[in-house]
Amino acid sequence: MGFTVESLREVMKHMTESQGFDRVLRKMKLLSATPGKVVCEMKVEEEHTNRGGTLHGGLTATLVDVVSTAALLYTERAAPGVSVDMNITYTAAAKIGEEILITAEILKQGRNIAFASVDLTNKATGKLIAQGRHTKYLGN
Repeated sequence: MGFTVESLREVMKHMTESQGFDRVLRKMKLLSATPGKVVCEMKVEEEHTNRGGTLHGGLTATLVDVVSTAALLYTERAAPGVSVDMNITYTAAAKIGEEILITAEILKQGRNIAFASVDLTNKATGKLIAQGRHTKYLGN
C-alpha cells in the first residue's frame, strides 16, 4: 500500500487547503479507507448549494472526482491518474444541514485504465442522492 490512512488524510487536507478549486471541499472529512474504497462525509452548508438551496451539481461532480481519486491513491499502485470520462446520475436533492456520505470504490484497475463508482447518500436515511462513474488513465 502506497499510503496509510493518515497519509491519505494529509494528502486530502493539503489539497483542500490549497488556493485551487479543491478548497471547496475543505469541510469534507475522511471517515475510512480500505484498499480501493474510501468513505468521506460532509455537511451540506449554504456555500455548497445552488439557487434552490440544495447541493450544487458541480460540487457533486467534484466530490465524485476527488473521492474516487483518493480511492485510487489508496491501492497498491497509488497512482491518481487523469480523468478520461465521468458521468453522474442525480437521483435526489440534499438540503442545507443534511450530512452526506461519499463512498468511492475502485471497480477495476488495469495496466492503463481504472474504473470507479461513487455513491452520494444521505447519512441519516441512506437515500441515494447521486451516483457517479469515473474512468481514469493511469499510464504505464
